[in-house]
Amino acid sequence: MAKVILVYGSTTGNTETLSKYVEKGLKASGVDVVVKNVTKANPEELKDYDVIILGSSTWGDGELQDDFIPFEEKMRRIRLDGKKGAVFGCGDSMYPQFCKAVDILEKRLKSCGAQIIIDSLKIDGDIEPELNKAEDWGKNLGEKLNK
Repeated sequence: MAKVILVYGSTTGNTETLSKYVEKGLKASGVDVVVKNVTKANPEELKDYDVIILGSSTWGDGELQDDFIPFEEKMRRIRLDGKKGAVFGCGDSMYPQFCKAVDILEKRLKSCGAQIIIDSLKIDGDIEPELNKAEDWGKNLGEKLNK
C-alpha cells in the first residue's frame, strides 16, 4: 500500500477543515494517510512517502499561506522523482489570482520531480457547501492510488 502524507497550511481554519474531508475521502477508499500542519512538517520527510498531497489557501496577490512560504522555499532543494502528487486549496474568485497558491504548489511538486495524478481541487469562497466536493476529491484520489 502506498505511503501517503497530506501537508496543509491554514490561517483561518478553512484549509485545515478541507484537509479533514480529503482525509475522510481517502480513508473511505481504503487509503491510510498521515496528516500534518505545515508548521509541524519538514520538506525532507516528503521523500519518505509515495504520495504527497499539499493544501494551502491563497492570500494577498496570489501568495501561499504564510506558514507554507518557508516550506515551499525549502522544497526547492529536494528531489521527489517517482513520487505522486496532488494539491488542493481555497481562495476567492473575486480576486484575479484565484487559488494561485494551488498552482504554485503544483508547479513546485512538478519541479521536484513528482507526477501530479489528479486535477487540483480549488474551492471558491465559503467552504461549507463544498465539503462534500473535498471528500469526493479525496475518494477519487484514493481510487487512483488503488489501481
